[in-house]
Amino acid sequence: MSVRLLAGGLPLLLLVLAPLLSGCESTQAKSARLEREGAGQLAGERGLVVRAQNRDVRAVSTSVLQDENGTAVVVVLRNRSARPLGRVPVAIDVSGPGGRSVYRNDTPGLDPSLVEATGVPASGELVWVNDQVTPAGAPKRVEARVGAERGADPRELPRITLTQPRLIQDRVTGVEAVGRVTNRSDVEQRRLVVSCVARRGDKVVAAGRAIVARLAPGKSASFHVFFIGDPGGARLTVAAPPTVIE
Repeated sequence: MSVRLLAGGLPLLLLVLAPLLSGCESTQAKSARLEREGAGQLAGERGLVVRAQNRDVRAVSTSVLQDENGTAVVVVLRNRSARPLGRVPVAIDVSGPGGRSVYRNDTPGLDPSLVEATGVPASGELVWVNDQVTPAGAPKRVEARVGAERGADPRELPRITLTQPRLIQDRVTGVEAVGRVTNRSDVEQRRLVVSCVARRGDKVVAAGRAIVARLAPGKSASFHVFFIGDPGGARLTVAAPPTVIE
């Protein structure tokens, strides 16, 4: 095969391919670009700030768990009002030995489910789980502060039901809680968070979450919750408050 040379000795074939090559983006370059774009988006976001305590919702108990799989915080919220609440921010401050703060969920760009609770029932309680805590030290205790409601007051909350989960042993991932969640409302749910908490007596010994990407009205889906802590022999409670109110 012969390759024609232009004046200056540059092969004609390279000139033909050059525009095509310059228009292609390698996987590595694309990853770098997406990372830069993501960093720019996060830089423009604000972290969670709770300046005033919610008048109706209080954190009545908190727990922090840690094992080789990570760290989780469990907060029990109680709504003292006769109306349901759609979205309330939940700020946590995890402290270590000596009371020094080792983690706060005020980093810009966190998933909304890690900084707020949705679908708090009227005159009832909601268990909120954050299983993505990354403390800079050994966690000992946690304080939670609930902020003012965001958005309009819902007239009622979409109804989500769950089966009682069962524990199964996976050879690779370990113990998990398995069950089904059903959307009994006419509102499609997106990124529906299923939280499962294990208690022995009054003590929280394990907790975890699963996320169902989409759940159409009248449809059901399976959920698989992986735990931080040991749920063996404990009593399981599960919750899936609506993420889309109306």
